[in-house]
Amino acid sequence: MSEPTKPETLDRVLDAALSRAGDEPVAFDVAAGRTALATALKDRAARPVESKPRRTRWLAAAAAVTVLTGAGLAASTVDLTGGNSATAAEQLVKAADLASRVVERPVGPGQFRYVRSRYHGITVEYGSTKAWTTDAGTDEWIPADRRDEWLQKIVVGQVEWLDGHEGEGRPDGGPFKDGQEFRGKCGSYSFYAEGQPDRCTNGTFSNPTPEFVASLPKDPAAMLDRLREQGHAGDAGALMSAGEALNSGQYPAEVRATIFRALALIPGLVVTDKKANLDGKEGVALGMKYFDDFIEFIVDPENGDYIGRRETVAEDLPQEKGGLEKGTVRSSSAVTTKIVDSQGAR
Repeated sequence: MSEPTKPETLDRVLDAALSRAGDEPVAFDVAAGRTALATALKDRAARPVESKPRRTRWLAAAAAVTVLTGAGLAASTVDLTGGNSATAAEQLVKAADLASRVVERPVGPGQFRYVRSRYHGITVEYGSTKAWTTDAGTDEWIPADRRDEWLQKIVVGQVEWLDGHEGEGRPDGGPFKDGQEFRGKCGSYSFYAEGQPDRCTNGTFSNPTPEFVASLPKDPAAMLDRLREQGHAGDAGALMSAGEALNSGQYPAEVRATIFRALALIPGLVVTDKKANLDGKEGVALGMKYFDDFIEFIVDPENGDYIGRRETVAEDLPQEKGGLEKGTVRSSSAVTTKIVDSQGAR
């Protein structure tokens, strides 16, 4: 089964790397800061930088190498002007019905859940029009017992200037190297800043410990309340929280079904693209405006799989925010998961 892994997987790598990359601290604008807040560093506030240009890493949930087939990060096919809430609810209920029928293969002793995340996005140097695109990703192996050692391998692809937003020299590819490995129990990798909550016991939508998953409500309305509580921004925040959960690739089918039914209760959610393509798979995109962007997640109408997420610029941005045009796909992410018999197997 295919479903995108949490922006936590890739976003936490990118955010942690930027936060520790030399003597230039990172500050996020509202949208990107909220993404980082909701994923890797939940309660971290943005830090302004006075003496040097600020950079904003446009994070996705997680991670796809040019996942918008043939489109890259050019103009999107997304209809940002409207949509049909009733149709969106119907699509979500259908996805929930399909997901609830899934018979999943459990991760047995000695086996691993393999999560392949890919990301393609734009990094903007805040305060200027310089911007570049990054292809990146992670391969992660999660053991049957989450308290055992996890393995994550970094994938670094092309880093190129965005057309019309070039700077001097080569754009910053970040501190990570292609093929670099990290290991840690419960996914507590060394790039995490000190003082972070214990991932073995601190369950969140982006870090679904067994105890956290068991505590989630089965009633869709109650689930929506939980998603809103985590998102801190009403219905749009609930959509972001749902994306973080579904992107993890770690939730049982019945919980995914409840999340779909919860989102079907959001009146502002609309169908934006009936033929959205992520990582070579076509699905229906559902979304709503969130600060400067239009946030969408994409569902395969044939089997109810959650395919991925993308962020599209909702309005022309001013020069100090990079000058990106409305319809620019700021980031897109996708993930596939499966059960393998050994760590490192694909």
